[in-house]
Amino acid sequence: MGIRHRLLDGTHENTPWAYLTAAEILSLLKKKTRQINTLKLRALNSAMTIGVRNRHLAAWKRMAAAIGREDVPRIQSLMAAQTRAGTSVFSIIEKVDQAAARQYSPKGYERADFERAFLIYKLGGRSAANIAHKALGIPSITATKRHIATKPLQASPGFPTQQELTSNLDHCYPSASLLPLDSGVILPIAMLLDELKVQERLRLDPPTDYILGICREHGDNCALVFKSIVQADAIADCLRKKIIHFATEVGF
Repeated sequence: MGIRHRLLDGTHENTPWAYLTAAEILSLLKKKTRQINTLKLRALNSAMTIGVRNRHLAAWKRMAAAIGREDVPRIQSLMAAQTRAGTSVFSIIEKVDQAAARQYSPKGYERADFERAFLIYKLGGRSAANIAHKALGIPSITATKRHIATKPLQASPGFPTQQELTSNLDHCYPSASLLPLDSGVILPIAMLLDELKVQERLRLDPPTDYILGICREHGDNCALVFKSIVQADAIADCLRKKIIHFATEVGF
């Protein structure tokens, strides 16, 4: 039966070469050659893979050193933007270097970034907002104004009128008409009234062309609407004659 199986299936692979025919020895050599070539290719691929991973590990170490050495503004947004784009670690290092040199600013601002920029703009003015945009990487003034739309309160040059009060209340407090009629919701409203000390000087309100800074008690004694330099000269003359006075406090 062993002879029959060897005739049908060929000799066993562990058979010594001395008992093989010339054709079987040649076939065995070809098989061994194919196995050796396969192992060589696998070893070459493994070496290339290890080399690439070593370069990537070295690049990640370089990036960690660059982040720890440089003051990179909004590094979290930078990493998030590069991760979403699927860029390599080498491109990320290049962007980190550019951000450290203030040559690249990552986008993808959040609501808090626009609110922070708007606060700096209102407290420090346009110059402070531009400096913060360049130094801290916060949004620019133009982008902030597009995302945060505000409606300034209407200033009253004298005693507040009904139209001015209604406009300011509609701006500050939600209207009950926006709620469904059958909602049964009662909106609680808290109004805080206080006064602030202001600089005793005149200022122009561009939306209304009113000259502000005059005391409420005597504001009706002269024209406060600025139409020409004549009104400004008249107000200055009234101030010199003590007909009107500078306002010292403003209520809100």
